[in-house]
Amino acid sequence: MGVQLNKQVHQRPLPFPRWAFLPMVIVLCLSSCDSTFKQTDLESFVSTGLTMVAMRSSAFSSTTSIGSVPSGTPVTCTLAIINPKSFDVAYTLGWNVDNGLFTTLPSAAPTASDATHLSFSFTLDPTKAERKTIAFTLGKYVASINKTYDKDTFSVVCESPPDPPARVATVIDKNQKSILAIMLPSGTADGDLSKLQITWTRDDGASSNSGTYSISSLETAPSPNPFSSTYNCYFQSSDVVAGYGYTYSVALINAEGIKSSAATASSTANQFYLNYNGNGNTSGTAPASVGYRYGATATVASAGTLARTNYAFSKWNTAADGTGTSYAPGATLTIPAGETTLYAQWVGSATVGIGTTTNYQGLTLSASPSSTVTQGTAVTFSATLASVTSGWTWYIDGVAQSGQSSSSLTLDTSTMLGNYLIAASASSGGVAYSGSLTIAVTR
Repeated sequence: MGVQLNKQVHQRPLPFPRWAFLPMVIVLCLSSCDSTFKQTDLESFVSTGLTMVAMRSSAFSSTTSIGSVPSGTPVTCTLAIINPKSFDVAYTLGWNVDNGLFTTLPSAAPTASDATHLSFSFTLDPTKAERKTIAFTLGKYVASINKTYDKDTFSVVCESPPDPPARVATVIDKNQKSILAIMLPSGTADGDLSKLQITWTRDDGASSNSGTYSISSLETAPSPNPFSSTYNCYFQSSDVVAGYGYTYSVALINAEGIKSSAATASSTANQFYLNYNGNGNTSGTAPASVGYRYGATATVASAGTLARTNYAFSKWNTAADGTGTSYAPGATLTIPAGETTLYAQWVGSATVGIGTTTNYQGLTLSASPSSTVTQGTAVTFSATLASVTSGWTWYIDGVAQSGQSSSSLTLDTSTMLGNYLIAASASSGGVAYSGSLTIAVTR
């Protein structure tokens, strides 16, 4: 007698596992030559939904993107397993790369925490694994039914960022402007670097800017090159202000848009000193030196306690012999790229009067409109001495003025700046009279 198995039979619920029918069904089938039950139906009966063990999904704890992990950090991989019969499955893990890529190897036989999940951990070597794809295989074997299932596969892609710049440096160039130099890294993941993200902040906090630049656009070295070492890239923004230091932050970006951590460098603005020299003073002390940024505006100091016997202080000059640029106390000076020394200028005089009017042995010397005037203002000096109307001699900083013999002298101050000693002398009744006063010409 033959046994007929049809689809209605395997749709009815069974009180025990269906795979337990397998030996008997095989025997019945072999004794029945007219059975219409096909081998494919039998395989479906045993396997579909009943003994299936398969990986359903995977997740990685170190990243929100499934299948992508960074190198250098521990990673835990959790696998969800379809195992409706809760079989005791032996898992075998394999991978397609050399073990040297791992600093911590995955377990070759992960232990399931329950029948439907298992996990394993590993760490990728950051110096070797960047930009690598690792294909894992998960083998599954159930001893109770002596069944080996097809291997499941999944991949881990290392999307680690490129290395940061190997070195960054910044100096002040010949124009007193901050300039940046960058040395690119040469790691295994750095072959596709394409851009630089640069932020620069002025040392007084007055400005901060950033930009992204192609590496190729920054490869030309400046001339002259202020750096003693060799670098790959150089950067100087057009808004960098001379005389200031800047702090730079530099990150690298690869072709996939992944950015590295940042490297930083800072430059300190050069300080240039304004010095004062007594230039022959016999007492007192020259004003103290003061440091300034390049391009800063300095206010010129007064003579202070400086004094010289039989001389009066006139002004400051950038040359000891007075052939340089003159500056009156209180005038402003723009700091150049270098040290500046101002030398006291002295004018010999037996009698020095400072103010609008000076009287000396009956001689009255006055200035109009004032003894302190703005550059370009005409000043008239008048000398008054009883019974003397001619034969006067006028002096400016000790130099006699030819053709000036009347009792007045008018000066055009358009080319004058600083303090000037104006003196006049005359003789009457065999007695020499003289007097002087100081005029200050300011901007």
